[in-house]
Amino acid sequence: MSDNLQLWLLFVAVGLGTFLIRLSFIQFHGSAESLIARSKHILMLLPPAILAALCIPAIVFTRPLTDYQPDYYQWAAALVAILVARFSRSVFWPVVGGMICLWLLRYFTG
Repeated sequence: MSDNLQLWLLFVAVGLGTFLIRLSFIQFHGSAESLIARSKHILMLLPPAILAALCIPAIVFTRPLTDYQPDYYQWAAALVAILVARFSRSVFWPVVGGMICLWLLRYFTG
Protein backbone atom coordinates (compact mmCIF):
# COMPACT_ATOMS: atom_id res chain seq x y z
CA MET A 1 0.00 0.00 0.00
CA SER A 2 1.40 3.40 -0.92
CA ASP A 3 2.06 6.15 1.61
CA ASN A 4 -0.55 8.37 -0.04
CA LEU A 5 -3.27 5.76 0.32
CA GLN A 6 -2.34 5.09 3.95
CA LEU A 7 -2.53 8.81 4.68
CA TRP A 8 -5.96 9.13 3.05
CA LEU A 9 -7.23 6.09 4.94
CA LEU A 10 -5.99 7.65 8.17
CA PHE A 11 -7.83 10.92 7.37
CA VAL A 12 -11.05 9.03 6.63
CA ALA A 13 -10.74 6.95 9.80
CA VAL A 14 -10.12 9.99 12.01
CA GLY A 15 -12.97 11.91 10.37
CA LEU A 16 -15.33 8.99 10.84
CA GLY A 17 -14.21 8.60 14.45
CA THR A 18 -14.86 12.24 15.32
CA PHE A 19 -18.24 12.09 13.56
CA LEU A 20 -19.24 9.02 15.56
CA ILE A 21 -18.16 10.66 18.82
CA ARG A 22 -20.36 13.69 18.11
CA LEU A 23 -23.23 11.49 16.95
CA SER A 24 -23.07 9.43 20.14
CA PHE A 25 -23.72 12.49 22.31
CA ILE A 26 -26.79 13.35 20.27
CA GLN A 27 -28.04 9.76 20.41
CA PHE A 28 -27.54 9.50 24.18
CA HIS A 29 -29.68 12.57 24.75
CA GLY A 30 -32.43 11.52 22.36
CA SER A 31 -32.35 14.47 20.00
CA ALA A 32 -30.26 17.46 19.13
CA GLU A 33 -33.05 19.92 19.94
CA SER A 34 -33.18 19.10 23.65
CA LEU A 35 -29.39 19.18 23.87
CA ILE A 36 -29.23 22.59 22.20
CA ALA A 37 -32.06 23.94 24.35
CA ARG A 38 -30.22 22.97 27.53
CA SER A 39 -26.87 24.33 26.39
CA LYS A 40 -28.10 27.48 24.64
CA HIS A 41 -26.69 29.77 27.35
CA ILE A 42 -23.25 28.18 27.04
CA LEU A 43 -23.35 28.36 23.24
CA MET A 44 -24.05 32.10 23.42
CA LEU A 45 -20.71 32.59 25.20
CA LEU A 46 -18.68 31.01 22.40
CA PRO A 47 -18.37 34.00 20.00
CA PRO A 48 -16.81 36.36 22.62
CA ALA A 49 -14.48 33.58 23.77
CA ILE A 50 -13.35 32.86 20.22
CA LEU A 51 -12.84 36.55 19.50
CA ALA A 52 -10.73 36.96 22.64
CA ALA A 53 -8.68 33.87 21.87
CA LEU A 54 -7.93 35.14 18.37
CA CYS A 55 -7.23 38.79 19.16
CA ILE A 56 -5.61 39.11 22.58
CA PRO A 57 -2.36 37.23 21.85
CA ALA A 58 -1.86 39.19 18.64
CA ILE A 59 -2.36 42.48 20.47
CA VAL A 60 -0.30 41.81 23.58
CA PHE A 61 2.60 39.81 22.15
CA THR A 62 3.50 41.79 19.04
CA ARG A 63 7.26 41.74 19.66
CA PRO A 64 9.67 39.55 21.62
CA LEU A 65 9.42 40.01 25.37
CA THR A 66 12.97 41.41 25.56
CA ASP A 67 12.04 44.29 23.27
CA TYR A 68 8.49 44.95 24.47
CA GLN A 69 7.01 48.19 23.22
CA PRO A 70 3.24 48.50 23.11
CA ASP A 71 1.78 49.27 19.72
CA TYR A 72 -0.82 51.92 20.48
CA TYR A 73 -2.44 51.53 17.08
CA GLN A 74 -3.23 47.91 17.90
CA TRP A 75 -4.61 48.89 21.29
CA ALA A 76 -6.86 51.51 19.65
CA ALA A 77 -8.02 48.98 17.06
CA ALA A 78 -8.73 46.50 19.86
CA LEU A 79 -10.88 49.07 21.64
CA VAL A 80 -12.81 49.71 18.43
CA ALA A 81 -13.28 45.94 18.00
CA ILE A 82 -14.55 45.69 21.58
CA LEU A 83 -17.05 48.50 20.97
CA VAL A 84 -18.26 46.91 17.74
CA ALA A 85 -18.52 43.53 19.49
CA ARG A 86 -20.64 45.09 22.20
CA PHE A 87 -23.31 46.06 19.68
CA SER A 88 -22.88 43.20 17.23
CA ARG A 89 -23.93 39.58 17.62
CA SER A 90 -21.29 38.34 15.20
CA VAL A 91 -17.57 37.59 15.37
CA PHE A 92 -17.04 38.90 11.83
CA TRP A 93 -17.90 42.58 12.33
CA PRO A 94 -15.61 43.28 15.32
CA VAL A 95 -12.67 41.79 13.44
CA VAL A 96 -13.48 43.86 10.35
CA GLY A 97 -13.98 47.04 12.40
CA GLY A 98 -10.73 46.57 14.30
CA MET A 99 -8.74 45.87 11.14
CA ILE A 100 -10.18 48.88 9.33
CA CYS A 101 -9.34 51.06 12.33
CA LEU A 102 -5.78 49.68 12.42
CA TRP A 103 -5.24 50.20 8.70
CA LEU A 104 -6.64 53.73 8.80
CA LEU A 105 -4.47 54.70 11.78
CA ARG A 106 -1.35 53.36 10.10
CA TYR A 107 -2.24 54.98 6.77
CA PHE A 108 -2.92 58.46 8.16
CA THR A 109 -0.03 58.54 10.64
CA GLY A 110 2.56 56.99 8.37
